[in-house]
Parts: sequence; structure tokens; C-alpha cells
Amino acid sequence: MTATILIVEDDFANQQVASLFVKKFGYLSEVAENGEIAVEKAMAIPFDLILMDCQMPIMDGFEATKKIRNHQGPNQNTPIIALTANIVNGIAKECTDIGMNDLLNKPVSMNTMREMIEKWLS
Repeated sequence: MTATILIVEDDFANQQVASLFVKKFGYLSEVAENGEIAVEKAMAIPFDLILMDCQMPIMDGFEATKKIRNHQGPNQNTPIIALTANIVNGIAKECTDIGMNDLLNKPVSMNTMREMIEKWLS
């Protein structure tokens, strides 16, 4: 069975790149354009991994992660990997404190994303 990854990203170009990478790795993907849509999808569909952008309009990745973690849904314990271009002191701690499992810095290289996905899917 092929793993399915939810890509939560508001930037269209970043959505396309992440989707292409995931497809090249042999996995399926679904895209959510913001945290609100991500929460809706996460409440209804089980995913094997979630790639979560931190900064988005409507609902950011931090709030979306809190909602997913606090809901008794199919993704309450699914690994969530933060995607952020804003590497500042404390962001990694903030991500883990709210329930994210790991962090990828944007722009993400294909090899780095592959290593991260394989780490959490194995």
C-alpha cells in the first residue's frame, strides 16, 4: 500500500514542487491551501504523514496542528513535519511544543525532503 501525504501549503509554486517530489518518491499526495482546509481533511481522511507550512493565511500551521492533535480523529498521532522559511531562534521548540514531530527549512531540496519523509514513514 502506498503512503499518502497531506501537503499543507498556501504558495502554489511550493505546492507544485512538494507534490512533484512526493510523487517522485513513489507516494500519493493531497494538497490543502491553508490550515483550515488541512484540519477539515485531517478530520476525514487518514494520512501517513503531514507536511505543514507554518505561515499561512486563514489558519497558520501552528493552530492547524493544535486542532489536529486535540481532535480524536484519524490523524491525531500522524507525524507532522513543519515547513518554514522563517528560521529564528526558538521556532524548532515552538513547533515541537505544539505537537509537530520535525522541521524542514524552505526552500527544501529533493534529497532533504526524501530523507525526512523516509525517516518518518519507516
